[in-house]
Amino acid sequence: MAIVDILREGPLAVVTYDRGAKANALNDEAINALIAAADELSVDVGIQVVILSGTQSRFSGGVDLKDDLLWRPEADAVTRHNAMAQGGRMCERWRSLPQVTIAAVEGPAVGGGGILALAADFRIMAESAFFQFPEVRLGMTLGWGGLPLLSGLIGPSKTKRLLFTGERVSGESALPLGLCDEIAPDGAALSAAKALAGTILECPPLALRMSKQAIDSRYRTNWANGYEADQFLLAKIIGETVSEVS
Repeated sequence: MAIVDILREGPLAVVTYDRGAKANALNDEAINALIAAADELSVDVGIQVVILSGTQSRFSGGVDLKDDLLWRPEADAVTRHNAMAQGGRMCERWRSLPQVTIAAVEGPAVGGGGILALAADFRIMAESAFFQFPEVRLGMTLGWGGLPLLSGLIGPSKTKRLLFTGERVSGESALPLGLCDEIAPDGAALSAAKALAGTILECPPLALRMSKQAIDSRYRTNWANGYEADQFLLAKIIGETVSEVS
């Protein structure tokens, strides 16, 4: 079974990401598969809305910290830097899709998994779903375009609180905070996302695409992807060095 599956239902595409286990964490294979899915959909003029979903129990537990293909612990610095930038490329591909995108979030959306959900235009969260961004407390920075996405949605002060405390944000808290657009019963996030997609699909396709592009060009200009991989890699190397010295 493929890690990433694309199901087309007329002008709607439902993309399901499922590693089968392992917290649905994002490893090198999954990241590349999600990039490929976004690239495929970006040129499909028959698709107007894309829903991104994880499993019934979790959206994504974040980056797979045990995947050597992703982290390249024995590689040179340039290779490691390029590998760590891949997650940012994935989120940017999804953020820049010409179609309207909806993330259907069940269970945890942690770290990089949460950033991937934030890259969508809308987020539907199940009642027991939650966001969490533990990077800073683990000695790393929030990469993959997460800082401008998060602060753009909830503002700088609340972003600092979430990053510095590492607290979980449930659907009930995420809705007034601006992290999600709708709360659904557990197991019904995808159904709610399809209902929203149905309403959006009532719009003429060209007007839909042009409006999204115009809005995004106005409000999504401050992207830090160019140097986030630098900060992330340096923070991780420093953390590894401190651990070795200790």
